[in-house]
Amino acid sequence: MPFQVRLKVAKGVARGLAYVHEKRHVHGNIKPSNILLTPEMEPIISDFGLHSLLHGKNSYKTDAFSSRHFGSMRSSTSTATAATSSSRDGLHDHSINGSPCIAPAGFMGCTSPYHAPESLNNLKPNPKWDVYSFGILLLELLTGKVFSDRELGQWTAGLLMEDKNRVLRLADVAIRGDVANREDAMLECFKLGFSCASLNPQKRPSMKDALQVLDRIQTSPSY
Repeated sequence: MPFQVRLKVAKGVARGLAYVHEKRHVHGNIKPSNILLTPEMEPIISDFGLHSLLHGKNSYKTDAFSSRHFGSMRSSTSTATAATSSSRDGLHDHSINGSPCIAPAGFMGCTSPYHAPESLNNLKPNPKWDVYSFGILLLELLTGKVFSDRELGQWTAGLLMEDKNRVLRLADVAIRGDVANREDAMLECFKLGFSCASLNPQKRPSMKDALQVLDRIQTSPSY
């Protein structure tokens, strides 16, 4: 997908999550297989509340998890997992060390990189969980890979500003041609992605603030 299309997907997901949080709900299971795309590439968030309806809010039913990459689907040493969707469309599936991750479905209990680390130790859903998942999703749209906690910990706000060229080299090979003319936009997206995926929940922005950043990227004349 071209950079502008990826940005469109990210903005649509951010808008949906901001609405969910405005209504005082938490999705808790944001990942690529739960983002459906229309022919016009408008994203639709799926699987909202379905697990609780089927199994109850405190269910610990185990499911097999697999992940599916946006972008060019290039290989990554940090390939990880996300829940298997109810309908498969033939895209590449990946798993940890070649096997699916068996974990509780719904809000918690999985080592999936799309789930906020603190969700493993807290039974009460928090909007910051969705913000973290969105950050991982946005970084995947930009790079074609899923980031691990170890990789996330290497990128601080200071490093992002000091080593812009290194940041831009993270871009998916499929959109490298767009980077030359949209360096500022790419850097803003990376900054937002790493901010949302901060290992410290208190440092993550709200989804409303994240949406505002994406809106500015698309409407600013400099881009």
